[in-house]
Formats: sequence, structure tokens, C-alpha cells
Amino acid sequence: MKSQIKYFLFLFVALVTTGTFTSCSEDDDLPNGGKPMISYVRVTRPEASDSLIVKAGQGQMIAIIGENLGNARELWINDRQAALQSTFVTSTSIITRVPSDIPTKITNKMRIVFSNGEELVHDFTVDISEPVPTYMESEYVNAGDIATIRGNFFYDPVKVFFTGANGAKVEGEIVDSKPTVLQVRVPAAAQPGPITIRTSFGETESSFWFRDNRNIIADYDDTDFAGWWHGPAFIMASDANIQPISGKFLRIDKENTGGWFEAWVGEGTIKSKTRNIPQAAFANPGNYVLKFEINTVSALSYNGIRIHFGTGDPSGREKATYSWSPNIDTKNKWQTVTIPFKDIYEANNKNGNVFTYNPNGYAVSFHFVGSGTKAQFAMDNLRVVPNAAN
Repeated sequence: MKSQIKYFLFLFVALVTTGTFTSCSEDDDLPNGGKPMISYVRVTRPEASDSLIVKAGQGQMIAIIGENLGNARELWINDRQAALQSTFVTSTSIITRVPSDIPTKITNKMRIVFSNGEELVHDFTVDISEPVPTYMESEYVNAGDIATIRGNFFYDPVKVFFTGANGAKVEGEIVDSKPTVLQVRVPAAAQPGPITIRTSFGETESSFWFRDNRNIIADYDDTDFAGWWHGPAFIMASDANIQPISGKFLRIDKENTGGWFEAWVGEGTIKSKTRNIPQAAFANPGNYVLKFEINTVSALSYNGIRIHFGTGDPSGREKATYSWSPNIDTKNKWQTVTIPFKDIYEANNKNGNVFTYNPNGYAVSFHFVGSGTKAQFAMDNLRVVPNAAN
């Protein structure tokens, strides 16, 4: 009996020893001694299979190339887990997508967890876009009021800075944030200039200006109306229905404009401001826009509004005008309107009317024609400024 027990013990030890040697031998035969390793990461497009990468965008498909990767069970990039499908996991590769969710902790690392609990860490960066501010619903907002900024990639935590005195940055209070829209309270120290949006993924200065005071051609803060044909009677410093955003404004309150109504027409001192249209706007009109703020008490939807500019007097409107057909309902809030300057320039250079660069300025006619419409609105701060693409 004792001899049988000794025999079985000897056999057990022999089997264990043999298995151990066999296992060690098998591991020794594997690349990198059987330990997982990453050689490189590349894109998955066949035509670009030799494109090695150290970063990728959100949602991008990637191939992780290495050795002994077959037992991968989890893959993390920063603090977000990527999806693993067994059919896309082999000993030498893992194909997956970079997580689309925004990480809350940026490590710039890829971490693979294996079935035995071991982990493999590799440097890898997710290329998350910097914030992109596209426009403000109104570029003129009073201090303490809420400005709305639209764009993309406004990922929390996000900060908004306005231009302050001497070029300093003044932070605004974020009231509400979504990836494509921000609402921010305008600080008292905010000055005209670009805004800056900062997230964990970068900082971007806007191409547009807050309270843009460049190249103003009408702000209606005039005191000398020499040469004006129409307009002074409609200029208001205050109104029961409209809060000013920058001094006086042009206020129209008509139940029906009738077949002909002149809101802002003239030359004289009007030319002293319209000469602020930069010469570059005439050389490259496609690079500029006409902007102004409008506040509609009731919806303004009409195809009979005409805008005329010319180097002569306002009677040039009989030859050429730009037809503006707004369909605007700002719901009694100020909103910035943008019209391509090229369209205005080309429309006013027809039938003998001349609208070319003149350092002495230009005559203007902003009037209504046609069957007539309800016109209850205010406008302010007309300016010709570089467009967002320039």
C-alpha cells in the first residue's frame, strides 16, 4: 500500500514538473516571452495601412498592432472604455473605435486589461477639437445681461473671456452650457473685441467681435442732421418696448408701410460716417459683410425693403438698390443680422449707379416699396466688417 502511495506521489510530481517545464517552454517560444506588447497604432483604411498614428479623433477606427494581445478583455483610452469585439481581437491586433464620449480625466494613455489581470499601458492621445465659436445671437449685449454664443465643441469645463481694458481678458459667468451653445453673463468690464472660449482641449479666439465698433457707418447717435432726407424723426434714445444696447437707435413703428416708406435716407453728415467703409471692402467685397442689430416687436417678413448706396445723392436709388427680404422674428430681443457685402456692392453698381470707393462717403436710402407691411422694429450699429472666414 505504501509503495502505491509513493508511486502516485511520484507520478503527480512528475506531471506537475513536466507541465511547468512545458508551459515555460511554450512561453519562451512566444514573441516577447509571451508578454503582451504594442508595436504601433495605425488607421484601418487599407490604402493608408502604413500610416502610423499616436493620436486619433473621437469615434475614429484604429488598429492596435502588437504581440500576445488575444486575451485582452478591456481597453481604456483616457478614462473612457472602448468597445471590444472578440472577432476583432487577435494575438497580433485589436481593432476598435476611439470612444466618442468626452473624457473627464485626460491621461493621454491607452490601457489594455487582460484576462489574467495584467495591464499594458501605451501613450496615445485623443484629438478632441478645440472650441469653435461661430457667432453670437447678438454681438451687442448690455453688462449683466445674457449673451448667447453658438458654435461647437463647448465641452465642460468651459470658460468664456471677453476683451477688457488694455487687451486684458475678463471672464464671464457661464449661465448654461451645451456642446453647441453657451449662455454667459456679460461682465461689467467687457469692452469691444473678440471673445475667447477655453476648454480642457484648447482655447479659441473668435473671428467676430463682441460690441463690434469697427467701421461703423450708422449708430444713430448723431446731433447734426444736415443733408438728411428722412430718419431723424425715427431716432430714439429710449422706447417703452425696446431696451437700447448702444445709445440711440432707429425705431420704426408702422402698422403698414404702404406703397412707399422712407426710414433712413440722405447724404450730408450721413456721408461722414459711411466713409468708414474700408477701401479693402471694395477691392475684395467677398471678404466683408454688412452687419447690424435688429429688434423686432412683431415679425418682419417682407420682400420690399431696399438698401441703396452710391457716390452721388440718394436719387441714385432709382437706378440701383439691394433687395433685402427679411424673415425675422427676434421676439423683442436684439439679434445680429449679416448680409454679404458683395451682394450689396454688386446690386448697387448697376444701371449707371456708382458705388465704388470714395473717401468722402456715400449717400444712403433704406426704404420700403410694394404693397406695404407691418414694420415694428429697431436697428442699430450698421457696420462693414471682415467676414468670419477672413
